[in-house]
Amino acid sequence: MEENPPQKKGLGPLAWIGIGCGGIIVIAVIGVIVFSLIFGGKIKQFAEDAQKNPTFAAANMMVTVSAGQIEFVEKDDENKRYTVREKANGKLTTIYWNVKTNLPEVITGDFAAIPAATPAEPPAPAPQ
Repeated sequence: MEENPPQKKGLGPLAWIGIGCGGIIVIAVIGVIVFSLIFGGKIKQFAEDAQKNPTFAAANMMVTVSAGQIEFVEKDDENKRYTVREKANGKLTTIYWNVKTNLPEVITGDFAAIPAATPAEPPAPAPQ
């Protein structure tokens, strides 16, 4: 008498790996959808603010994500410069719009620490 080998029951290891990978993909897709629903409006608002005044957007983002550890000290919308303070140690940081480079700059200190504006064109040489 020949005995038949017992038949396997259930799924093989490749099937379980496929199910696991598929599950991870489904969870990732759900996570992206939930993240978009919760933070989509805030991200859109930040992008609009950054287009209008990138200096304020950067300073405001620092204050917002600090969970109350950083606060605004001075705001100057006209000159696009903002100073924030770390509550724990009192350190001041100023973000200002550098006209020469046409980019926001970050320095330690208040408005007084902003370097003096340099002329856009070098002065003409003195006649000899």
